[in-house]
Amino acid sequence: MTSAIKDAIDFLRHNDLPTILTRIRAREVPPLIQFAAYSVCGGLATVVFLGVVLALTNSVLPAEVGLKVNDHPVEFSHKVLWWPSASAPDHSLTIAKDHQSDDIRAQNLLVCNFIAFMLANIVAYVTNVLFVFKTGRHHPILEFLFFTAVSGVAFGISQIAGPWLIHQFGLATKLAILTNVVASMLLNFAGRKFFVFKG
Repeated sequence: MTSAIKDAIDFLRHNDLPTILTRIRAREVPPLIQFAAYSVCGGLATVVFLGVVLALTNSVLPAEVGLKVNDHPVEFSHKVLWWPSASAPDHSLTIAKDHQSDDIRAQNLLVCNFIAFMLANIVAYVTNVLFVFKTGRHHPILEFLFFTAVSGVAFGISQIAGPWLIHQFGLATKLAILTNVVASMLLNFAGRKFFVFKG
């Protein structure tokens, strides 16, 4: 570990910013610098994901206690749904701390997460291709599909955690979102490194 830190420090000390960026794009950097580049790319995708989720859960598909939602449920596949949940002033209810509201929050959070996932996945793919992993293991279209599949599996698994915690324990929406991010990040790295890209 000491050697990896020393290599990273030496690399940063002996190269100017344009050279560092060029070598990152060429994947000619010490492992710790490569991991830092992955972290920055993942951080950017996470910011996009969280920004979209928070914007949607506070406006279009309310998923926060205290916000108003449409009080006319929609039935879909023998299940009562509250979509679209953006409220009309004369036909709405306020999300409270109760079981019915927990169902609404969990349902709306799931939809918001899906929308945010699609946008964050594109950001993650582009930045990973530009700065982190070597392409060429698969045809570019297949590579993107595999990348999306790995991201989708990680996303699907992470989605079990957030809504389940809301249903079972009434967990705050923001904490449920955080569990999604952490679970997804760990699963994505492994899948991308060992299945989608060359390394």
